[in-house]
Formats: sequence, structure tokens, C-alpha cells
Amino acid sequence: MRLLVFGASGATGKEVLRLASAQVWSVHAFVRANADQHVAEFAERVHRGDLTDPAATTPALAGVDAVAVCLGISRRSRSPFAPLVSPADLTSRATAAIVAGMRAQRVRRIVYVSAFGAGDSWGEIPWWGRAFVAGSRVRFSIADHTRSEALLAASGLDWTALRPMMLDDRPATQPAREMRPGDSLLNKVPRAALARTILRVLADRGSYGRALPLSAD
Repeated sequence: MRLLVFGASGATGKEVLRLASAQVWSVHAFVRANADQHVAEFAERVHRGDLTDPAATTPALAGVDAVAVCLGISRRSRSPFAPLVSPADLTSRATAAIVAGMRAQRVRRIVYVSAFGAGDSWGEIPWWGRAFVAGSRVRFSIADHTRSEALLAASGLDWTALRPMMLDDRPATQPAREMRPGDSLLNKVPRAALARTILRVLADRGSYGRALPLSAD
């Protein structure tokens, strides 16, 4: 499989690159022009440019079999109250450019890393959780992931959105699993488990057109 990873310089994107290259996939990376140089360690080819510009994303998609989008709105720190350092609509603008490029290059499969709380999962968060999100800058991420999911749903592509609640950097040897009734919304999903989930669902036709809430044991 030839996989193109958007957001490949981030923590999740780097893990996707590492795992996919270990499976002897042809892995390409798309990053900002000033992104971390270390992505080249696992990527067969690195594309640099504006993630929100179809003129940049479309050429990178030539000959690709599938796409993984591991983007997020950056904050000054991981604190949910830290100021934003990227535009509040970054992920949805990038998704629009990626979808346009996929249509132009006739690429159909895309797995998008969203977040629990986006789209129809907002109502599944208890009132205290919604109040916390609304009072923090996480609200910008939830709103933008919601816009991205709507773009995917209208795209006609074979899309899957993954919705972890929270992420951490613990090691993991197994993929994350789909959330079950009774799971705590405070369960954190290791980024390593999320990356394994991305690679697993790429070939899962049963996940097409679905947003999957994720948890970890």
C-alpha cells in the first residue's frame, strides 16, 4: 500500500510513519515547509507545503492508495487553556484541500483523526464535560473537527473518522478499540495505539462512512 500521511511531523503522524514503514508500506509524508526534518527517517518521500492549498496537496496525492490525516489545532502547550498557535479552522481548511486533491487524483480511502465530542458525539459528553470544553480552548478543536467530519460525509469518499477522547504518550502494542457502553470518558488512548488503529481500519470496509469513538484498556 502507498500511504500518504498528513500531519506527519506530529506525535501521532510520526508513529503512523514508523509503524507503516515497519510493515514495508510505501509511506509518504506531507508536512509544513518548516516542519521537523526527522520525518524523512521513515518516509519514502516528504512533501512540504501549505496543507490548506489544493495546489500543494493535489500533486502529493498522485499514485497514492490511501490517506491518513493526523492534524490538529496547535496550542502553545498541551494545557487545554493554552493560547492557539494555529488558525482555529486549520483542520477543516486542510480537509477541504485534501478532499479536493483526492477527487482530482481519484484516491478514495481516507482515515481522519477527529476527537470525541465532534459531530453527534457532543451530546454523549456529560454536562460537566461540555462545560469544561466550552470554557477551554479545546472548543476550537471540537468545532473544527465537526466541520471536517461534515466535509468528509459530503465528499463521496471512503472515509472513516476516529474519535479518541484524550491522548497520551504511553507505549502500546495493540490498537485502540471501539468505545463500549460503560467506558469512562476519562480513558486516555495512547498515540501508539491510535496509530495502530489507523493502519488497521485502512483495510476495513466495514468502517467506511463511520465515526468510531475510541477507548483503551
